[in-house]
Order: sequence, then C-alpha cells, then structure tokens
Amino acid sequence: MEKLIKYINSYVRLEKKDLDDILSFFEKKKFSKDKFIIKKEQVVTDYYFIASGGLIIYDIKEEVPFTRYFAFENEFIGDISKIRNRGRSDSYIKAIEDTELYCISYKDMEALYDRYPLWQKFGRLMWEDAFVSVLYGIHNFQSLTAKERYLDLLKRSDLIFRVPLKDLSLFLGITPQSLSRIRKEISASNDPT
Repeated sequence: MEKLIKYINSYVRLEKKDLDDILSFFEKKKFSKDKFIIKKEQVVTDYYFIASGGLIIYDIKEEVPFTRYFAFENEFIGDISKIRNRGRSDSYIKAIEDTELYCISYKDMEALYDRYPLWQKFGRLMWEDAFVSVLYGIHNFQSLTAKERYLDLLKRSDLIFRVPLKDLSLFLGITPQSLSRIRKEISASNDPT
C-alpha cells in the first residue's frame, strides 16, 4: 500500500486519519499473467491503482485485436466512459505480467469526494494528468512516424521491453514485421562498427 500512499501524496497531503479512512476503501487484488481484470460486456464498477505489474487494454473488432493502451506501476486507471452509469465495457483489460492492484468502487470514490475536499482535488488532478497523457498519445499518433513513435516510447518508458512484440506493434499502429524492421534499423544506426 506504500506505493498507493506515495502516489496520493504526489497530488495532495491528507491528514493521517483522513488518509487511513480513504485507504480502508481500497481492496488489494492480485492477478496472474494473462488473467482478465475486465472482459468485454462486463459491468464497469471499479477504478484500479497498479502497485506492480502491467495491464493491456484492448478491443476486438471483426476478430482483429486493437491495443488501446498499456498501464503499469503507479497508474490509476478505469473505464471512465462507462463507470458513472455502470455501463458495460467495450474493451478487455488483462494482466501482461503478474499484477497487484488496489481497487476502489465508483460508489466509494464518489462518497469520498463528498466527504474529503482534498480527495476531490486528488481526483481532479489525477484525471487531468491522465487526460494530458491521452492528448500526448493522440498527438504523437497523428504527427509522428511509426519509427518516431517507437523512439519516443524508448525515451519515456520501459514498456517496449515488457510487452509482446505483437501487442506493441498494434499499439503503434503497424505490423509486427514493420516493427521488427524499425528495431533493426535503430540497432544498425546505433552500432559503432
């Protein structure tokens, strides 16, 4: 729970008793690699803080998978387009590594927003950061080449070493063969011989 506390403290400083009360609403869950957290059509009820491990969020359309997002340690995620109205998920969320999550229901999150103004500030700041990250991803996808997107990922994250090549290529919007070619080009350009 220390990672969750550190994450919360990076946004707001709550009094210990308030923080302890808030933390009591989180439930720790562990998922083995390849286990589903959410399946398509499942009712969305919870937010998730990733203490360790990683998740892939993907859709399947006409039997073709589309990787939407990867989430790793110290990220707070949830299907915010569906959670408020207890809608059914359009996506799958699956562990790509052994993963430890702290879960909190939408209902509890809302009750805590009402009870603690600083918790409401935490939620606002956290989701603002998430939105900025989404905008960054959209901008990169629209304005960078596949090679530039790959290089950007290399600079920002160890994601490329933690996800299967097929899923990474889908995330970048290219075929696995194109990704292999890009990786080979980069490797050759970095080779001092």
